[in-house]
Amino acid sequence: MRDSSKSVVSKEILRRRQTEADMKNHQDSFVAALFFLGFLSFPIVAQTGNITYILHRENNPTQTQRSAYAKIQTAMDSALGYYNKYTSITKSLNIYYDPDVSTADGNFSGTIRFGKVDYMVVHTAMHEIAHTLGVGTTTEYRSLMHNGVFTGAHATAMIREITGDQNAVVNGDNQHFWPYGLNYASEVKSSQDFINHCKIVDAMYRDMFREEFFRTCRIKSRLDGRCMAVSADNSLRLGDCNSSASVVRMISLNGENVFRLEFGNKVLDIPNESTSAGIVVGLYSWNGGGHQRVIFEFQQDTNLARLKMQHSGLYLRADGDRIIQDRGTASPESQYWELVGEPVKSVNQVRNSRRITEEIRVANDLITVNSSALGGKSVKLKITDLHGRVIKSDLLSGDAVIFTAEFIPGVYIINLYGKGKCFTSRFVVR
Repeated sequence: MRDSSKSVVSKEILRRRQTEADMKNHQDSFVAALFFLGFLSFPIVAQTGNITYILHRENNPTQTQRSAYAKIQTAMDSALGYYNKYTSITKSLNIYYDPDVSTADGNFSGTIRFGKVDYMVVHTAMHEIAHTLGVGTTTEYRSLMHNGVFTGAHATAMIREITGDQNAVVNGDNQHFWPYGLNYASEVKSSQDFINHCKIVDAMYRDMFREEFFRTCRIKSRLDGRCMAVSADNSLRLGDCNSSASVVRMISLNGENVFRLEFGNKVLDIPNESTSAGIVVGLYSWNGGGHQRVIFEFQQDTNLARLKMQHSGLYLRADGDRIIQDRGTASPESQYWELVGEPVKSVNQVRNSRRITEEIRVANDLITVNSSALGGKSVKLKITDLHGRVIKSDLLSGDAVIFTAEFIPGVYIINLYGKGKCFTSRFVVR
């Protein structure tokens, strides 16, 4: 069970934060200089995160409120610039200005309150975003914190990659972690500290909730020939498979064939958590409920599946231009969905070594992984099937060769993680 109460700032954190308040002018100058010099510009990398926010404002704000809103917006926009480039996390946040708050606070429900102007800055915003993602606010976090060390495997591997120290660990208590927790302004020496914060939080999030990006594709009705897509009125309907509105991100949950289906900043959702047949599928912000979790029952063709809602046990089917949940025996021919994406590479069809990316080559019955191309001390390798099951997972310290002769026929996803990057490709074993 998660604890979504406000994160309470410890006395030591509060004392040090208050001590640093007199650094405000220096801090603002420092951050402004970083922007001026380009240190806070973001490298051109694929955007993988999907965190959004709403800043709640008074209808007739005072000058003080308008000034606060402007500072908060700048801080949040900068913070999410990092989070959405260096994590793959999805979350919808609600942001408030509350002068009664002594510093700032965030909770797992997704609410952040900013109080004093001194804390309407990037590093505080990023620190509080981490609280909304479960750091220090959930039992999942506390269950992995033992004797002052966060014991999650992903976070441990990440801190060792960042530091180059194979004995490094993420330290912490029931509310905060370090290094790179951005608990104090003095922790920020360069933009790399913001990037490392995001990498650690992303790894901790995967440890806590076992969520991982699986693939981007389109979901096409085998009967209708159209794809699930966001319509002009922001509802989910069947539409043009070539439209960008039909692109869906599949996020694997709990290491199983259970997925969150993301269309932009919303996810596939059964309104009011209904378990009734005939309910039209909608879109809503992710809240983790079973009515937003879809079980993929893959068929012999691993790009073909029936989609069952976890909470109701009912199946999604095409119904005109709508998608509804219905009993498995109702119009079964309309309950089959095809995952449409880029053409897959066939290992057995490749006669000469062909480079898929700088990092991955396939040839006959083997795959060569050039982990050094990612430039890290260690690189995480993971191969899954289309059911989301992990076939192989290793932490590589150098290049590797993977033999596929013993893989059963099917489609596989290979992922390499390192230096804040993720490279993904698919291959077929026939």
